[in-house]
Amino acid sequence: MHFLCVYVDGGKGHYIPAKAVQEQLIALGHKATLIEFFDLFKIKWIGRINKKVWRLMLRSPKIENNLSKHNDQDSNGMEIASKAVRFCLKRSFKKTIKKLNPDLIFTTHPYPDVFISEMVDKLGLNIPVTYYATDVFSAPVATICNKLTKYYISTREGLEIVKDLGQAESTLELAPFPLQKSCAENTVKSKAEARRLLNLKEDIFTLQLNYGGEGLGTNSLLKSLEYINTELQVVILGGMKEATKDSLRLISAKLPENIHVHIVGFTDKVNLYAIASDIIAGRAGINTILEAFYLRRPFLITELVYTVKASAAYIEKYNVGWNAHLDPEKQFEIIKSCINDKSILESMDKNFDLIPIEYGADKLAKRLIDLVK
Repeated sequence: MHFLCVYVDGGKGHYIPAKAVQEQLIALGHKATLIEFFDLFKIKWIGRINKKVWRLMLRSPKIENNLSKHNDQDSNGMEIASKAVRFCLKRSFKKTIKKLNPDLIFTTHPYPDVFISEMVDKLGLNIPVTYYATDVFSAPVATICNKLTKYYISTREGLEIVKDLGQAESTLELAPFPLQKSCAENTVKSKAEARRLLNLKEDIFTLQLNYGGEGLGTNSLLKSLEYINTELQVVILGGMKEATKDSLRLISAKLPENIHVHIVGFTDKVNLYAIASDIIAGRAGINTILEAFYLRRPFLITELVYTVKASAAYIEKYNVGWNAHLDPEKQFEIIKSCINDKSILESMDKNFDLIPIEYGADKLAKRLIDLVK
């Protein structure tokens, strides 16, 4: 069988699930092609514009909040765009699909979810189109499309929201969260071992500040750590520019000697750093939060964008972290309390067993295979 896995280049939250499923399909003996949506339609120039807009929203929380809220509640723009795609790109899409000849199309973003399923239907192609909702805890109304064969989502809360928005119940299915391979197959289990491998101190409290793939986040928490009077090590991860690293170095230089700061930047050892940490903090996407759940690491939200509001509610519901959105005093008190009282994290660890989320890109890949069969 041949599977086509389609994502949109706009953060790892859409790419990693598509990549994880593609890798498992190949491991199970099938052909699987990973392709970017705008590349599939031969309109890369629009993709570049889309990515610039996405980055602008991340850097402008007020714009992101208003625009994302509008998109969540109004799908008219998606419907108009879908009609334009069918009218302008029908011929090129048909040619590409004929060449690739997939048995199933798996998507991880609202664009391919709606555009491809509508296009396949209009062209009368006998190809199942499936969508995995990377929002996990909710979904915007723009994702709703009853031309889909299957709409997968990993939480009961998200599934109920999607059903209320109008997605046909016959297409809805709770599905495992497709972890990236490095996280799912990790063999390092203890904090001490991870810290040894990363040349970190083994016996002191470790805080991870995650600035995400775009290197974005508030520095308020780092600045406040000067008031911590016990030993603490901080690792800072993210795809940040040198100017961002320089500003972090200036802040770190002003901290007392008991605060050990490691500015790592972009790294392929994200999961190892997560295991080495006692708490993960930052302005992170849903993929990072779910990986923290899987690795049983509490997440402290320091800055909240609209698209992860539902995840913040989920963190608080299961008591596996904290929502301290733009509240550096609260963030500081949480870190201070966890350092001084080990029982806080010990009791919180038990709550990870209560989270009703299944994990496994291999399990989701097997469902796709069964769907074709």
